[in-house]
Amino acid sequence: MKAVIAMTTLALGALSILAAEPLVLITTTDTPPYSYRDEATGEIVGLEIDIARSAAAKLGRELEIRKAKFPELLPMVSEGAADMAASGITITEGRRQAVDFSIPYATEGGMFLYRAEDKMPTMILAERLRIATMDASTYDFYLSSHGIDPIRYDSYAHAMDELTAGRVDAIFYDSCTVKLKAAESGGALAASRLETRENFGIALRKGNEALKAALDEAIMARRAK
Repeated sequence: MKAVIAMTTLALGALSILAAEPLVLITTTDTPPYSYRDEATGEIVGLEIDIARSAAAKLGRELEIRKAKFPELLPMVSEGAADMAASGITITEGRRQAVDFSIPYATEGGMFLYRAEDKMPTMILAERLRIATMDASTYDFYLSSHGIDPIRYDSYAHAMDELTAGRVDAIFYDSCTVKLKAAESGGALAASRLETRENFGIALRKGNEALKAALDEAIMARRAK
């Protein structure tokens, strides 16, 4: 009996340690205002971070944030290397085959960021331009479906450097980030008209109903404010 009690105690102790482990969120940290690094503090902040941190708190867990490249995000979650992924990820039926999603926390769309001195890109003009986008993003797929072969980057910051240097003509990405970058440029960059519309959600491992419920609750609480 003592042996059984001892084994039960050890098992409960192991479960307590497991429950105390932090939830791991992976992100690119370059999709403001959703997930980005604060230049003043060096901390990773943003709407997605706030939602994930709130969900972790509801589950009595700490949140650990790790940086990854965009093409790595969903595979890492589906393979169990992380609990969540967030970086302006569009909810699609194809992606639902590998991961689950929270309810949408934002509805955005794709648009072009370009040098203000140039003519505004459109999907028709894009066929003759050097268009940058994020590798494996829905914007990559959208361009490809319209017969455009974009220049693919694994980070938005890299694409921005290429646009500034004149090595690409425009970046096709989510409207919120594009508008923000245009506003921050002091008139050097401009945002095109909206080309697409998508719902953004936080990706999580399939079957983690407790985490999904906590994320959905955190998003609903923000909507109610």
